[in-house]
Amino acid sequence: MRQHQPDGTVQEMMEQPAPDLSALTERLTGIVSVAGPQLVLNTTLRRAAALKAEILSTLNQLRRDRALPMIEQAQWLAGAAAFATPVPSLDLLATGAINIQMVMDLGAVYQQAFSMEQAKAIATTMAETMVKLGLVEVSTQAIAPLLKSHLATFAVGGALQGVSAAYLTRVAGLSLVTYFEEQSPTAAPAGEFALKRDRLIQSIKAVFQNNQRTDFLQTLVTQAAKQLAPAAAQPVALSTATPIPEPVSAQTQLGS
Repeated sequence: MRQHQPDGTVQEMMEQPAPDLSALTERLTGIVSVAGPQLVLNTTLRRAAALKAEILSTLNQLRRDRALPMIEQAQWLAGAAAFATPVPSLDLLATGAINIQMVMDLGAVYQQAFSMEQAKAIATTMAETMVKLGLVEVSTQAIAPLLKSHLATFAVGGALQGVSAAYLTRVAGLSLVTYFEEQSPTAAPAGEFALKRDRLIQSIKAVFQNNQRTDFLQTLVTQAAKQLAPAAAQPVALSTATPIPEPVSAQTQLGS
């Protein structure tokens, strides 16, 4: 505000006028009187949805904590099998008993009820998808240079296939975890499981992209030197593996 003085000078000052809230108060009072119950319901619904999302996030984290040891066990079993007996590229993905059992175990963790035949179909679908996407070739090409520093440890020619099989089995397991996390958190009735092939393929692509960093692969190769090198002479010591750090997801996460 400017105040002109009798001597011709101007004095400036700041003044905060009291707000005129009468129109706003009247409008809000009218809204509350008419739509009050609906506003309360909408607020309650939003809070319930937020609580549901929080519960689901916690539940998925608990399930993932149970799933990761299963995936690690399967990856080293598959790696040891391919290390000892080199196989064609499709079989690198352990479409036999190892991956089928992993699918069954992960399905139980995520309350997805399906038969052994359905588990076999899921494992086969993941293997065929990885082959079609070229993930087998990409992974072996990325892993091969990292094995050079472990030539003294890997005395058997199946080293590359062993590490690749372990890696691809891990990708398959994490892809299935990601896929299951997007499904209903409640148990599905037996016999009603229906695989959403497109969503599973998207999960495989996303997980593969998040798990092809050089530092991640180097960690896997280092672990493989301990896990697979004794495979020709003795069973794989699953309990001695140091867990591979879960890659940072653009989402949440097999954790990872």
